[in-house]
Amino acid sequence: MPPPRGPSTLGPPATPASNGLRLPSTGPLPNRGPPTSTGLAPSANTAGKRNKIQLKPGHSPLDWATLTRSGKNLAGVPGLQRVTPSMLKFHHGRKGRDAWASYRGKVYNISPYLPFHPGGEGELMRAAGKDGEKLFMEYHPWVNWDNMLGSCLVGIMVSEGSGEGLDDLD
Repeated sequence: MPPPRGPSTLGPPATPASNGLRLPSTGPLPNRGPPTSTGLAPSANTAGKRNKIQLKPGHSPLDWATLTRSGKNLAGVPGLQRVTPSMLKFHHGRKGRDAWASYRGKVYNISPYLPFHPGGEGELMRAAGKDGEKLFMEYHPWVNWDNMLGSCLVGIMVSEGSGEGLDDLD
């Protein structure tokens, strides 16, 4: 004997009235219209919002990876340096100087990476000549800074006066 026949699975889809759901009688369906300003949604200027820009041809993340593996001296120094706060401040990226930034005690020449930065050169220049850790962690803490800029490593931060008269760190 064949099994008893159940509800047909090939019929029309269930309507809200047939499955116990109620639809609002007036107005747009929930989550279907433009956002309302109830104060519950995040604002447009939320900290950490990623504002990417259109990069020029030849400046993709893959192009950056290729450049870092090319063997070119992207740090701009002959060997690892001891960098004092005044040296870091001097390398602010203006007046023809390289832009250096520190992160967790290491100093990087960010100048070669400027045209590759997805947020634009201006955003990256906010860290030039100073410690960029707070700014970096605000926008993309998941990115591995050392991996991204390892070929641009200038040296390590030391206290003022510690870097003078000392040999390079090689």
